[in-house]
Amino acid sequence: MMPGPIGLLGGLEHYEPTLPIDRRMLDEVGVFAPEVVILPLASFQGQAVAAGSLAQAHWASLGARARFVIPASGSDQNALEMVHDADVIVLPGGVPNRLVNALRGTPILETIIGRWDAGAGVTGSSAGAIDLFERRLNLYPPDPFRLIPGFGLLHGFVVAPHFDRLRVRRWFSPFLKRMGDLAVLGIDESTGLLGTDGNMRVMGTGSVTIATEESIEVYPTGSFIDIDLGTIPSRPMSSMPIDPRRVPVLAGSAS
Repeated sequence: MMPGPIGLLGGLEHYEPTLPIDRRMLDEVGVFAPEVVILPLASFQGQAVAAGSLAQAHWASLGARARFVIPASGSDQNALEMVHDADVIVLPGGVPNRLVNALRGTPILETIIGRWDAGAGVTGSSAGAIDLFERRLNLYPPDPFRLIPGFGLLHGFVVAPHFDRLRVRRWFSPFLKRMGDLAVLGIDESTGLLGTDGNMRVMGTGSVTIATEESIEVYPTGSFIDIDLGTIPSRPMSSMPIDPRRVPVLAGSAS
């Protein structure tokens, strides 16, 4: 069985503009009254319950049986049972290190990966999207922008959420040389990249940007990007098949 669908959102998840993205995730899973489990473990201190409640109401409005759980530990039995039964697993945004510290190397993460391998959907927003990849950017001193380990479900890219808040030319800076063969996957707020088996679709109000030392490619909402994030090892962008509907933006014209 192929792994299930992946959803990567750039932030401002679980509000009205992201309803079509998450509805598409439920369609991709293809289960009647799907079970959605939310793990708001990246949330800022004291905000996990509020984030979980917001997400639960959002997914329930789409017809899912949605629940959130805040595990007492990485082997919390209740959380393990919920994740084991989930058709979609949701990792909302917040602080990437909080999510990694809560789940990396735990039975809960092993169960998430097992469910994804068995066809369940996994969706992460902002910190949740960052941490799904093998490598992620360190966002904190003393050495910001160095690569550090993530969860390793996905490969080949480093995620930069909230990308519309950034000046794209910043990604044409010396730090990109530190990415090696990895490209930067910039995802705007209220925007998602969703799909499976190499067929990823841009949805939402913004766009998805792929940045390397040599170029920037911008994919507006509705674009399909023919890349495989989860079943192949990292490879240079030059060897990736690209959908002809992409919209190229040259480095000199980025703003």
